[in-house]
Amino acid sequence: MRKAVTDTASGILSDAASVLALVENGERSLDDALDGSLAHPQLRRTTGSLLFLYFRRKRLIDDWIGRLAQRPPRPRIRRVLAAALTQIRFQSGIAPESAVNVAVELIKTMGNANEAKFVNAVLRRAVREMPEPDDAPAAVFPPALFSRWRTRFTGEELATMCGAFLVPAPFTFRAEGEFAPPPEWEAVPVPCRGPFRFFESARPGVILESDALRAGRIYIQDPATAAAASLPDLEEVKSILDVCAAPGGKSLLLASRMKPGTTLTAADRSARRQEQTRENFRCRGLDFAVIVAEPEALTGEYDLVLADVPCSNTGVFRRRPDALWRFQAGELGKVVALQRSILDAAAERVAPGGQLVYSTCSIEPEENALQVEAFAAAHPDFSAGESLLLPPCREHDGAYACLLRRSARSIRR
Repeated sequence: MRKAVTDTASGILSDAASVLALVENGERSLDDALDGSLAHPQLRRTTGSLLFLYFRRKRLIDDWIGRLAQRPPRPRIRRVLAAALTQIRFQSGIAPESAVNVAVELIKTMGNANEAKFVNAVLRRAVREMPEPDDAPAAVFPPALFSRWRTRFTGEELATMCGAFLVPAPFTFRAEGEFAPPPEWEAVPVPCRGPFRFFESARPGVILESDALRAGRIYIQDPATAAAASLPDLEEVKSILDVCAAPGGKSLLLASRMKPGTTLTAADRSARRQEQTRENFRCRGLDFAVIVAEPEALTGEYDLVLADVPCSNTGVFRRRPDALWRFQAGELGKVVALQRSILDAAAERVAPGGQLVYSTCSIEPEENALQVEAFAAAHPDFSAGESLLLPPCREHDGAYACLLRRSARSIRR
């Protein structure tokens, strides 16, 4: 390969291995690492594509390394092998033999000639012995999650989820107001909950460079996000609080439904992410309050409170495939406890007779129905109403939402 091409390929492989280290060590999510930890940020798109493929096919790649290597390689060598094998088996942008050469040269720069020979032998054998992918859920999903899901989902549901996991999520957006996507966007309407208009397009580059996006006439969003905003009755609602608002996507959904004269307060603990919330409101001409605060520090009472809480992200694996591999049953209790504290704080802000919407992008019962059940038991002045659980599929991410109502005769503690 020409030197420029070789340098580019080496940069992609080197960055991929570095990002894998951050993700595997629990220091960053895949998106965060790609956004802030690349030595070659101009190659983010290509590096990201490689790593998303790896996490979708992690079971196959990791098993393949085990069969190819007579001894377990050191972690940093294994990461280079994982990235190179993903290129060899699943990408067409680089020839398998070239991928081998780039990986070997990269290992040489790490200063160990014996490991370079080891990588060369493993990858050249890999080119000769490529495995056929097994697309069965049991062979694709992490064992810890598959063992949980097989007891709650049918075989057909698992197959649908697995099919959605193995391919990139489509590009979707929501049209604001009466905006009509122009023909060159090739936008196709997709179904969603509520009175919202979502579209899918195979031309994201055109849309991301459009004046419509900059002017706030569209919002890049998955149809599953509409579930939470579709549940409350806004007819008598005069004040809304979003306690985990940033970057404002669900606040915008509620804003599109609320009656004239209604106020909305968008709160979040992250000052950095609230800057994006402010920008999303500004470009749409919305004069909503944006505050930086922990849920427990909020004051006042509101007719409607939305608590879209942090979660394990198991419902959004189409866009965050690494989330499934970061999931640990032992850590789930910490997430559930955090959610409970936010939900309790949000409940304190609900006026008597008001509504509380609890939502996650998880499909785990501990974070969803069981969380709501425990909340209702601890807060007898709240009653659970309609709830939705959307498993991930080709058309949308996974999500959960439940509407809770506070008794009009509730007495504040």
